[in-house]
Amino acid sequence: CLSNFVPSILSIREKSRRKTHLFYSKSNDINSDQSSSSDGSIAGASLLFAGTAVGAGMLALPAETLSAGFIPSIFGLIICWAFTYVTSMVTLEASWLASQLESTDNNIAASNDGDGGGFLSIAKMAFGPGGEIITAGLFWFLLTAIIVAYTGEGGQIISEVFTEMTHSNLVSAGFGSVIFALFFGSLATYGTSKVDIINRVFVLGLVATFICLVGIGAPIVKGSNLLDYSDWSAVYPAGISIGILSFGAQNVVPKLLRYLDNDPMRTRQAILFGSLLPLLLYTIWEAVFLGIVDPANALDGKKMEVVSLLGQSGGTAVSDLVEIFSICAIGSSMAGASVSLVDFFQDAIRLVPSGEKDSESDRNCQSESVTSRLGNANSRVLAAALALGPPVILAYSFPGIFLVALEEAGLLGGVSLYGIIPALSIMFIRRSIALGDTDSKQRDLAMPGKLGLGDISLLLIVTISSGLILPEIIHLGKLFLH
Repeated sequence: CLSNFVPSILSIREKSRRKTHLFYSKSNDINSDQSSSSDGSIAGASLLFAGTAVGAGMLALPAETLSAGFIPSIFGLIICWAFTYVTSMVTLEASWLASQLESTDNNIAASNDGDGGGFLSIAKMAFGPGGEIITAGLFWFLLTAIIVAYTGEGGQIISEVFTEMTHSNLVSAGFGSVIFALFFGSLATYGTSKVDIINRVFVLGLVATFICLVGIGAPIVKGSNLLDYSDWSAVYPAGISIGILSFGAQNVVPKLLRYLDNDPMRTRQAILFGSLLPLLLYTIWEAVFLGIVDPANALDGKKMEVVSLLGQSGGTAVSDLVEIFSICAIGSSMAGASVSLVDFFQDAIRLVPSGEKDSESDRNCQSESVTSRLGNANSRVLAAALALGPPVILAYSFPGIFLVALEEAGLLGGVSLYGIIPALSIMFIRRSIALGDTDSKQRDLAMPGKLGLGDISLLLIVTISSGLILPEIIHLGKLFLH
């Protein structure tokens, strides 16, 4: 669920924002002309927000929520929706303040890169270069963890497909992960144009199979499966972490603000409608899935095996649709995530000097970058290797890592990046304005429609986010020590 990070420290280009989603299957780039136009529609912005959220999380949701049951799962989804909406509003205010301050301060580095209130320019404005680096690190961790998950599950799917076709175990899940990563890594080296072609195919498949699964599955839903089983203790941490990741689209808020002519009230409406749409889709998906699969028959197996149980419970047609849906969900999300991370590393490589100087650069005491030495094509290949190499190794070593990686990405990466960083940034920016570190015109800044309660609401967000993260950090620490 990641797109549209444009950090000034690494100059990630707007073209790297390629997140495949359910409704917005055309190119996701909102170029500068569109961003400055007043013709941006709330409906279009809402679909972009919703589409950024929907993806492979739909595959993980039933696996993580089956043990909780339908009613606790929907309650958990509502909590995740509320977290997404509130933190998106915080991100909106941070983006709006950054854009307003930037318009009268030509010394802000982000304005030179066209970031205009993106996550890293906000962090840099609030905390300086150190905050920018920490935010970039969280972005890298979140996207890498997601790619590890997609690569691991993609390898499992490839292995199963080869087994069905050849009736042999020629391709293991680990080797399937290598094939999966090589395919998308090769596409990523060609940039977003090639990825977009594959992207649209997967999106169409995702839409078609979702509609068919709901249409075929709804008549065979059993009310007893939905209402007779509940385990509220199973909602956290797995259900909440996957839910937060499945709704995650806060990173697209700065672009929506510019797309809607820097109008915070219209952007707020787009965020509301755009976040409610995934909630509706996930509720329908959970109702169909959990209404067909009997929890008593599934709780003893591995979590991801419950996805195949949907096909077994619904018959051959449903089984085939589930397989196609899984391929499209993983493939569409991997297409966007891989090209974004490759772009991230390629722009980082551009900042690394090669260490060699020609005669002219010797005189100017400057060195060429690694990109200029290798050439753009070779540097792109190097970036792909750096971006996808570690995830492939992890996925190959741990074939069943899909859900674990998504859980850690949702809690440690998503909550930190979407909850804590924007809230603290606003507090620091507000404090700076109140102390008179800006001119008199800027001291009157207050975004229309912002969250109420002032710093209290921001402190609550930081506290709740920390409360979600700390138990997982302690758990991981204990595992590491033992």
